[in-house]
Amino acid sequence: MFFRDAGVAALIVASVLLTMYAFAGQWPPLVVVESESMMHGDDNMSHLGIIDTGDLVLVQKVESTKDIVTYVEGYVDGHRTYGDYGDVVIYKVNGQTVRTPIIHRAMVYLEANADGSSYRVSALRELPAGKWSSSNSADTWDHLTGVLTIYNVGYDHLPVVIDIPHLSMPYVSGYITKGDHNTIIDQFSGGSPVKFSWVVGKARGEIPWFGLLKLWSTGTLGSPAPENSVEYLYASIGLIIVAPILIDLGMTYKEKRESRKKRIVASAKGEGPPENSEGPDKDGGRGRL
Repeated sequence: MFFRDAGVAALIVASVLLTMYAFAGQWPPLVVVESESMMHGDDNMSHLGIIDTGDLVLVQKVESTKDIVTYVEGYVDGHRTYGDYGDVVIYKVNGQTVRTPIIHRAMVYLEANADGSSYRVSALRELPAGKWSSSNSADTWDHLTGVLTIYNVGYDHLPVVIDIPHLSMPYVSGYITKGDHNTIIDQFSGGSPVKFSWVVGKARGEIPWFGLLKLWSTGTLGSPAPENSVEYLYASIGLIIVAPILIDLGMTYKEKRESRKKRIVASAKGEGPPENSEGPDKDGGRGRL
C-alpha cells in the first residue's frame, strides 16, 4: 500500500511538472519572486493576481518581440496582466547568467533608428492625447531624442520618465522595464534597454506564497515577507496535511455506513443475523435479542 501510494503521488507530481513544461516551453518553468518590486500598495500586503514577494511565477518562453505586449501597447488594446497593462518579462541583467534575473513589466519597446541617435515607438501613435510627451518639442513617435514621459501609470498613477539622452550610445533596440512598486525605470541610471536576447520569458500564472519556503531556506528573501502571505502559507500547509486525513476518515465512515445498511437489509430479508444480535452468550446459548 505504501509503495502504491508513493507511486501514485510521484505520478501526479511528474504529470504536473510535465504539464508546466509543455506550457512554458522551457526548464525550469518557475521562478521565485525575491522582492517587493512588483507589489501593488504600500502596506506590504499580498494580493491574488499580483506578483508579490514569495510568489512562484510560471515563465513562458517567447520566440520574438511579437510575443511580448508592452504597457503602451496593452493600454491601446486592453491587454492586462497582473493588475496592469502589458506583459511582465523575466530578463537577465545585461545578459549575464551569474546574476539573478529581474521580473518587471515591459513598459515600452524602443526601436533604434538607422541614424543611431534616436528611437521610434510605433505604439505611441495610438495613445490618447496627453498620455505621453517629450522634452524635445520637435520629437515625434518615430524620432525620439528627448526625455520621454508616459503619464498616469500603474496603481499609484505616477509618470514613467525615460531619459533617452542618458541611455548608452549608440542606441540599440530593447525594452524599458519597471517594477510596478518602483517609482523609476530599471534603466534610470543609464545603460542599454533590455535586448530581446536577454529575455528569459514572460510571466504567465502564479502559485502564491509557497516560494517563501525556498527564500527562507536559502536566505535570499530580498524584502520582508507580507504578513498575510505567511498566514496563508501556513494555513495551506496545514490543509495539505489535514485534508488527506479527513478524506480517509470520511471514506472509512462511508464504508462502515454502507456496510451497516447492507446488514440491516439482509436482516430484514432473513438472510443474516438480526442487526442488534449479540451472538452466542458465554455459556454457548443463543444470542439475546
